[in-house]
Amino acid sequence: MSDVVIVGGGLAGAALATVLARRGIDVLVLEKETRFKDRVRGENMLPWGVAAARRLGLVDTLVAAGGKRVPYFNTYAMGTQTEHRPLPDTTPTREASLNMYHPDLQEALIAGAIKAGAHVQRAANVHGVSEENGRWTVTYSDEGGSRTVTPRLVVGADGRFSKMRDWAGFTVNKDPERLRLAGVLVERSSVPDDGTHLSMGPGILSFIAPLGGGRVRMYFAYMGAMGDRKLSGKAKVPEFLDACRASMAPAAWFEGVEVTGPLAEFEGADRWVASPAKPGLALIGDAAAATDPSWGCGLSKTLVDVELLAKALAASDDWETALRTYAAEHDRLYGQLHDVLSWMTELMWTGGPAADERRARVFAQIKADPTGFPDPSGQGPFGPCDEQARRKILGLA
Repeated sequence: MSDVVIVGGGLAGAALATVLARRGIDVLVLEKETRFKDRVRGENMLPWGVAAARRLGLVDTLVAAGGKRVPYFNTYAMGTQTEHRPLPDTTPTREASLNMYHPDLQEALIAGAIKAGAHVQRAANVHGVSEENGRWTVTYSDEGGSRTVTPRLVVGADGRFSKMRDWAGFTVNKDPERLRLAGVLVERSSVPDDGTHLSMGPGILSFIAPLGGGRVRMYFAYMGAMGDRKLSGKAKVPEFLDACRASMAPAAWFEGVEVTGPLAEFEGADRWVASPAKPGLALIGDAAAATDPSWGCGLSKTLVDVELLAKALAASDDWETALRTYAAEHDRLYGQLHDVLSWMTELMWTGGPAADERRARVFAQIKADPTGFPDPSGQGPFGPCDEQARRKILGLA
């Protein structure tokens, strides 16, 4: 019988399986996909996430499979470059970002989990979980038919629209939608590949994450209150590229590009559960708390979850106590990240002349002292998150 069953073999599930299997824990991963698909997300791992991946012993696996270290974070305002930030020199962990095509990242980590000794069952469709006296039974089907398994611990790692949290009776909280985000994979781009690029135009922005060899992920973000553009599907590609150009990123970056992946648009709002653990069951990654994708914190926050849960399980043979410890630490760090992203959203997306003046003033202060302000890219939930930090980022101090 498996000690741990993990539902979902993406970043969260495969990373946790690797760490636990290396410790000699018997792990079964149930993953429905036989091959991971491009779901238009998750190319940019921020420095605080890379630091977590390094502590978990996963960075070498990702780099060997094509992960690209990206040292600079570039920002542009109304067509003028305003910052060329060297991340290793301006973050406490001294890490660069790591960019990687998300399906390649998932395949590399699930292969690493198998190498570490985890049992991985692909084409496994989980139908539900049931609980009796703190022990959870997972029901699933594979090529051999219907099966059940009752491990010591069940972990839900099945993403933003998790079924596990519904089956286990968690209540989902959701922020009001403010932003919309659309993205697509592009080849033959001339975007400089030593940095990521955030370009702010009139009430819109684009974000570009280079993956190497002229391959990039392009995103476009706008306020939902401006009207839903519905930038999904092949027919919308020209409109999407025009929207990115309107953010006033360098025009040459869009000349002669070839769109090779699906175009999809998403809502920009956090979804989370309070205290993502019960006796015998835990949620990690987006299943526990999915951040607004326009801030690109999802990969990094997921790896911190993996680290928190793995550390708690290693610290005590009493896994019920370990799960309470994990849930408390998760809520503390996610709460801080949620605050930081809320303040940054207010700073970035409030309109009007007074807001423009505040942005110019605060951005200049951040550039002079990047570690003294809330910092989604460099520090995430590990940087300033108190009332003084809120006042500084909103230009009130």
